[in-house]
Amino acid sequence: MKLVFPIKNTRRSPALISPRAYVNVTARGLQLPSKALVCPFSLLAKTITAQGTWKRYFLSADVYCAESQDFCFVTGFGCGGPAVALAVEQLIALGVKEILFIGLAGSLQEEVRPGDIVLCDQSICADGTSARYIQRETVSSDPALQNLLARVLRAEQVNFHTGRNWSTDTLFRETKAEIKHYRQKNVLTVDMETSAFLAICKRRRIRGAAAFVVSDVLHTGKWSPDFSDPLIWKNVRQLAQTGRFVLGR
Repeated sequence: MKLVFPIKNTRRSPALISPRAYVNVTARGLQLPSKALVCPFSLLAKTITAQGTWKRYFLSADVYCAESQDFCFVTGFGCGGPAVALAVEQLIALGVKEILFIGLAGSLQEEVRPGDIVLCDQSICADGTSARYIQRETVSSDPALQNLLARVLRAEQVNFHTGRNWSTDTLFRETKAEIKHYRQKNVLTVDMETSAFLAICKRRRIRGAAAFVVSDVLHTGKWSPDFSDPLIWKNVRQLAQTGRFVLGR
């Protein structure tokens, strides 16, 4: 007899704690804007909220709501699929219907260099969180939202890649065998949140898309981090500002 409950039965069964029931306890009466830019890096809060009037809430994440726009910026929720799931489920339960996720990712291909922007059209669900929402090997960004982000970036003359991402559960168990496998499948990047994020969007039937800035390189067989490179954080800010414009259209 297997000790672990079958994951396929988990997907089919109703949850004991619903997001709506949870926010009724933690954020009773709160209604959020319908559009959200979600990014784990709190340092972007000053950039995003530099103009206008904002209200700040805490819902397992810092939520900054623009008083004059149908838009909020969500940050400070931590790393990995479970962290982004806890934050995004609450956002959706409180009225958010369109989300753009921005993060950092590792490069799996030579042409994808540190500081490059990558739009994720599809993410490989090699994490544990997405499997509790959908039964698929891959999950896709919303085509209309991704295409709009791409058009705006092109209009701003910002270069970017578009391709597949691989989501995994832990930074410290990304193996050479996996990297070789996904390189052969022409997967561009690896991260820890995107599959979970997109799986929730798919399950809850809202629009979601993801984009990254490359912060480290894995395709050489060695880990080469570039987190201190100013270009990375410049492009994170660029991507965030573009994302805010896209969502505020």
